[in-house]
Amino acid sequence: MDKKAAVELSMTTIIIIVIGITILSLGLVWIRSVFSDVGELTSGAFEQGETQIAEIFGGTDQPVALSPSETTMSQDETTTATLAINNLGGELVQGVKATVEAKAFGGAAAENLVCAFSDTLTTETNTYSLKSGNSISGLKVLVEDQGSALGTYACVITVYNLPDGPETTSLIINIEN
Repeated sequence: MDKKAAVELSMTTIIIIVIGITILSLGLVWIRSVFSDVGELTSGAFEQGETQIAEIFGGTDQPVALSPSETTMSQDETTTATLAINNLGGELVQGVKATVEAKAFGGAAAENLVCAFSDTLTTETNTYSLKSGNSISGLKVLVEDQGSALGTYACVITVYNLPDGPETTSLIINIEN
């Protein structure tokens, strides 16, 4: 009878160990997926925070500010950035406008990447007048990929008719899987 009890006890032990390892494995997979989701949520929250900060750009000392200045997106995805234009001169400036052009890394035109402004949905903004110290903050730069190859691209933004002449800034776009 003692041998039968010993075999039964060892079988129970083995079954408990197998169940424990299974539960541990499932728990580790669940924890990994939770941390992965938290990482994605965190990066999204930081991007939103940067965009909201850009909307408060009235106090910046830069004539042209862009937030974020770099973004990562997947193929066939759309994203936005916020552009602020500030009149840091002492007089009213009229005819302030911006243009945007999509470029591939190296300077060639990016044929499958579309960069446009939210106020016109074209590559050129409306024309604005800015009093001294005033700004335009809330212009969105829309970026849409239409099948570009993986790599680094830029939306090159040039703002014209500012007191110190044209100002250029770029939104760097990394297209990944």
